[in-house]
Amino acid sequence: MVGEINPTLRRRKLAAELRRLREEAGLHGVQVARSLRWSTSKISRLETGQVAPSAKDVALLLKHYGVDDELSRLLLELAHGENKGWWDAYADVFADAVVELFGLEDGASLVRAWGSFSLPGLLQTRDYAEHMGYLARIVEMAPPGKIERRTRARLRRQRVLMKDPPLNYSVVLDEAVLRRRFGDADAKLMSDQMSHLMKMSDMPNVSIRVLPLEQPHPTDIANFILLSFPAMPVLGDISREAVYFENHPVFTLSEDEETVLQYSLVFDGLLGQALSEEESRAFIASLAGL
Repeated sequence: MVGEINPTLRRRKLAAELRRLREEAGLHGVQVARSLRWSTSKISRLETGQVAPSAKDVALLLKHYGVDDELSRLLLELAHGENKGWWDAYADVFADAVVELFGLEDGASLVRAWGSFSLPGLLQTRDYAEHMGYLARIVEMAPPGKIERRTRARLRRQRVLMKDPPLNYSVVLDEAVLRRRFGDADAKLMSDQMSHLMKMSDMPNVSIRVLPLEQPHPTDIANFILLSFPAMPVLGDISREAVYFENHPVFTLSEDEETVLQYSLVFDGLLGQALSEEESRAFIASLAGL
């Protein structure tokens, strides 16, 4: 199991465990830094996950905290893993929170998403994703090369739906998202996108539900993504649940329990008003002319 944890989750799990172990030892970061002759900023960066700790640093901390053999072995195994994921290669074209989202998505067991303005990235065709990238030029001066790299990254992240074991993905789409026109006047982009949604809805790990405009809408919140993660022996949950939302150019990724709970309740409300999966498929098929 440890070997299957991706670099983003390795870094975050190690940070959380190192922070927990220090607190259980009754130590302050300043005390640990002084004992190991490190800077306090190094302790802070390790415990907040800003940097991936080296196996050597983890070993020193575990010895300092007197950690037992089994837990020590698992944490050192985490520390010996890769420090980079495919998403890190795109850090120059996305905000930090977006890059972190890609890493979390790659290691999640369940993702729930609400699409109120545009389709979630995991369901977009290349043409749709590319067009959304060009729309961003309204608020930023992004050259074509940057937009192309963003499009490639968006398509690359979709592989989480086909991996083994596959990500369980549940999405609710506002009807307005399906009717909102993007692309050229011939409507081919949207027609192809509707056909793609039909294909995706056939996947056993993907649930697509539509919230009709005529149904009572339980929220006016824009697009958001909720991420849940598996647990592992001894170490427990790989990561706390997280929620991602954005209001361009601000991108927010939060693990705050109250915030995550609030968004989870909103998602449950959306599910309660949405069409069933079969009804949703029929609705999308009608828009696609199938």
